[in-house]
Amino acid sequence: MNAIPRAPKPGDAALWRRRFRHMCLFAAFVHSLQFLSGGLLWTRAGSPILLVFGLDAAVGAVREVAMAVRTARGPDAALRRRSRAAVGAGYLVVGAAAMVVGVAFLWMRRAPAPSLVGVGLAAVSMLLIPIIGSYMKALAMELRDRDLASASVFTFGNSYLSMVLLIGLLVNAGMGHWWGDPLGAVVMCPFIAQKGIQVLSADRSGGVF
Repeated sequence: MNAIPRAPKPGDAALWRRRFRHMCLFAAFVHSLQFLSGGLLWTRAGSPILLVFGLDAAVGAVREVAMAVRTARGPDAALRRRSRAAVGAGYLVVGAAAMVVGVAFLWMRRAPAPSLVGVGLAAVSMLLIPIIGSYMKALAMELRDRDLASASVFTFGNSYLSMVLLIGLLVNAGMGHWWGDPLGAVVMCPFIAQKGIQVLSADRSGGVF
């Protein structure tokens, strides 16, 4: 017979909520590094996929900070509406940019330079982001907070973009097919746009953060 999950004690809840907030801030720091790295590598290699990855990371950093503030202040309907509007719109803009930039590079047959540093960035992101997301989900489950648990899965899902980034860069750098880079940016478009739609429709779906 399964045991009934106990409600968290006040002291435990405060500790888990503080840890969750710290993980949000750490995730925001990681996303900020991804944004800066992607932007720097874009200027050096002219890589559309690195540009899109960096822009998505910038929106992700804003989302993680909003989650940290929400955890510190508690439920705040006005704050959540503003945060959802900003983050959702940001993802939609980045998704549109991914399609435009990727298609433009493919149409003009503009070949980005191979980026081994970008490959390393993608590999590290693939390893680190799922760990952060998994730990955040575990803390949210302890707190019995459905919105935070949903947001944690959201963080975990960002590893998909890291995988697409890695494949696109390897196709270019390892196989010599320049089109793998801009095509990867196009592939990122629907996933990023879906994140924006999820955030903006949070009122009907139960909330993302």
